[in-house]
Amino acid sequence: MPHWTSRQLQDLLEKREPTAIFDRSIELAQALGMTHLGLRLHVQSAARGTNQLCYNNYPPEWNEQYEREELSQIDPIRSLCHHTTLPVLWDETHFAACPRYRHAACKHGLRHGWTQAVHGLRGFESHLSVSRPSGKIGMAEFYEKGAEVLWLCNTLHALLGEYHRVRLEAESPVAHLSDREMEVLRWSAAGKTAADIACILSLSQSTVNFHIRSVITKTNASNKAGAIAIAAMHGMI
Repeated sequence: MPHWTSRQLQDLLEKREPTAIFDRSIELAQALGMTHLGLRLHVQSAARGTNQLCYNNYPPEWNEQYEREELSQIDPIRSLCHHTTLPVLWDETHFAACPRYRHAACKHGLRHGWTQAVHGLRGFESHLSVSRPSGKIGMAEFYEKGAEVLWLCNTLHALLGEYHRVRLEAESPVAHLSDREMEVLRWSAAGKTAADIACILSLSQSTVNFHIRSVITKTNASNKAGAIAIAAMHGMI
């Protein structure tokens, strides 16, 4: 990687706090001749579903407009990167259907650049964008620096994705389950049906189903299997 020193890379990998990690990443992007760096993370949490987190050094006015006008709904690059891990070099054809978006982005200095996506396990997804206000990016520069941007995207995907997954799980404690709910949950995790559990615990099947619904609600899961997974993640079973 001719644009980066080994010291810069080691310094990034040694960081643990998200802001410090991203600040070092901005330095690496600027060493590539870029002005702006943006990262959008889609982090899956068993307890809280999909969470979107953003890091960037974009002008505050652009970030405010992006949120206020819900431009994510018409952002063509964001939409495209949900479906491909190929690098997307920004081109006018990408913005043909949304000139208002393109005009606003260029006004704030996000004119020339590209976005690299990484799709990982458990639904994790990252979109890393490097950009600058002037100096069109030709194919020679794109190929010269593409491997470095891909490395940076994968690295931030791993470091920040895992950091936020752990935090989200820690911030979503499972509500207290009664002794009976725990019994039903453990037998469910063992593969027993509601009818089986009713026989084992000398309960009616409707009562067992009531407890299962309660467990699903308390764990903020979408179904019984999800409740079992969340409980296991929290060391409850």
